[in-house]
Amino acid sequence: METPSSQVVKALTTMSRVAKNNALSYEKTLGSNGLLSQKDISDLRKNNSSLNDDLVVLDRLPSVSQYRREESWAFLTFQTALLTTLPPTSSEEEHFFHCEPYNDSALSSLPVEILIEIFQLVVTGNLGLAEYDVLDVKHSPNWVISHVCRAWRSVALSMPSLWTSVFIEDDPDLLMIDGVPFTENKATLLQEYLTRSNQYPLRVALSSSYDIQKHHEILLPHFTRCTDLDFTVNEEALNMLSTISCEFPGLKRLSIAIDDISHYHSLPRDPRSTTTSPPINGFSKAPHLQEVSLHGISIFHLRLPFPQLLSFTGDISHYFECLILFILSSRLITATLNMYFVPPLSHLSVPFTHTNLHTLSLYTDIHCIRDLRLPALEVFRIERIRSGGYHHIAKLFRESRCPLRSLYLEVPALPWSELQPILEACSSTLTSLSFRVDMVSAWHVFDALSLDGASCLAPRLEELYVRDDTSWDDYMEISFAEDPFLDMVFWRRDSDGEVALLKSLTVCYPNSPMHPYALLHLKVLEIDGLKVEYHKYAWTKKI
Repeated sequence: METPSSQVVKALTTMSRVAKNNALSYEKTLGSNGLLSQKDISDLRKNNSSLNDDLVVLDRLPSVSQYRREESWAFLTFQTALLTTLPPTSSEEEHFFHCEPYNDSALSSLPVEILIEIFQLVVTGNLGLAEYDVLDVKHSPNWVISHVCRAWRSVALSMPSLWTSVFIEDDPDLLMIDGVPFTENKATLLQEYLTRSNQYPLRVALSSSYDIQKHHEILLPHFTRCTDLDFTVNEEALNMLSTISCEFPGLKRLSIAIDDISHYHSLPRDPRSTTTSPPINGFSKAPHLQEVSLHGISIFHLRLPFPQLLSFTGDISHYFECLILFILSSRLITATLNMYFVPPLSHLSVPFTHTNLHTLSLYTDIHCIRDLRLPALEVFRIERIRSGGYHHIAKLFRESRCPLRSLYLEVPALPWSELQPILEACSSTLTSLSFRVDMVSAWHVFDALSLDGASCLAPRLEELYVRDDTSWDDYMEISFAEDPFLDMVFWRRDSDGEVALLKSLTVCYPNSPMHPYALLHLKVLEIDGLKVEYHKYAWTKKI
């Protein structure tokens, strides 16, 4: 299916092709100085009127090809954009616009196809290095592009895809001057921006610490075509979200973050609790919603289509909230949970088994997994764990019999007596491993991962991430300088097929310098093909 952008290209191509037959060519349409004369305007209006009549006739003729209709429509869109009045120019723009006529510049030689690709990259691609408020006409790339010259404006206005990412945040300048972040002028800009997106799918991100009622009124008619919704709001705005009652037929991703984290404790922690904030029911009518992120708000405060969710990220403030999430979300594949609770003393009589969870990432606490069994688990990560509970990890792997491929233990260096059961429980399937060591545990870990150990752990290991948390000591070298570490790495690079070839090694040493002896040997391995990364700060492996 062709986009309006490609239709404009076809129109321009056809216009150039028929220029000899007294049609309006691209250069002639823009005028010699990139401006329209009164005759140009009159001709364009006549052409538009004729094109409208032609389209009415073409719609009544089923035998006419779809291409013919699309070509006529593209002519009409392009010429209408040329007739759009430019806003008054500022003094800075006056200087810029009069530097060089567009048709005399090198840019005028760029085909429209290339301009379309460049504009798309600037707004949504790798060239969009910063995310600007779309109501900031001086910095948002959409507005900037459409105010350079009439030719660029015509192309930009014919590209609805250029206006489909809506990012809005409080304007600090307006707050200082007017005391409100969203004026009538901003409301008009937002309406114009949404109109330019035509009926294309929208990605909306709204960040505000104030009332968002006006935002809501303008966005409401467009919610039906939203694929992504991201709200970072306060308690007052949370009450407004509870009034949403429309359907979201295209919504795939939803994110809600309450910036006043203290409010979280007044939200319900189990289904029987009450709260002064009404529940949010509107997002239950989202048949394609698959990814949800909640911060500062409980899952009990929203009605969501949990059975269809594939990914969940959020704060968990109650032990049973975690269990209910997994029970309701039977198709869940990825979960990232921030745990903020003290686990109850009692256990479930029978652990709950979730058969689809593939990736689990935990922060702060580990006890939530003690009553879970995850037979499909392939990726497990934990960071900043509270003291104790490490035995739950080994038990989870062992009793779930999961095909774990990636294990990332971003926690303080574990004693070998606690780390060994964890590694043994997933040794046969592990291909990627991240852990931390100190001078006490390092020798045991490296020895167990090498041929010299009593039994070689993780024979399929291809990626290894090691962070040395040894405290600073002028008389102590970090463990990477010791023979067990280097012997283990060299052996996994040349074991004659006894174990998998180690392809990637990342070493992190935030507290002590790397010994020249170790650096020299790792450089040799780099020459031999091993990918080695070095981090001198407190680096952690992310999923």
